[in-house]
Amino acid sequence: MTDVKQEKKPDSFGFVDVLRVLGGVIFLNAFLSWWFTSSSTWGYDGKWINTSYLAHRITNNFVNLTLEELSLFNGTDSRLPIYVAVNGSVYDVSASRGIYGPKGSYRMLSGKDAARVYVTGCFRNPAEYTYDLRGLDEEEASHDVKEWQIFYEHHPKYWLVGHVQHEVIQGEPPEPCEHVKFPGYHAPRSH
Repeated sequence: MTDVKQEKKPDSFGFVDVLRVLGGVIFLNAFLSWWFTSSSTWGYDGKWINTSYLAHRITNNFVNLTLEELSLFNGTDSRLPIYVAVNGSVYDVSASRGIYGPKGSYRMLSGKDAARVYVTGCFRNPAEYTYDLRGLDEEEASHDVKEWQIFYEHHPKYWLVGHVQHEVIQGEPPEPCEHVKFPGYHAPRSH
């Protein structure tokens, strides 16, 4: 009888092994992060760990709202996100429900395009919570609106979700108020 020896194949590195290695790396990363920062994300608390933001990025589901539709996103319905708009650009600020929600200090900005108040700073005047920029210095209004749009777009917790369609403005612009600029305001440079 002949003894037939079978050759052993070298062990292959399969898909399951790749998953095991990746799982180990993720676990080690989370453990070290928790050990050093008491957070599984190395102390990061921005929009990239927000499931709503990730879903928005994956689907690119931008909204196109009317002013009436925008008003529903004011924080009174906890099932809906909170939106603020600046001159037509709509931002999700749900991560700061305590600030923009029904009991927050900036609740008056939620669910509306209040571009004018971002320029004037007249928070105590309800007529300023409009997108009507007529009667304001054009250069100042353009500068301030752009600065606020940049603020919301680059904020670690807020993001652009779409646009609001403005109705044609009729009638007189709001009465002028004494501008009260935000701390850290930088006036536009003259060219």
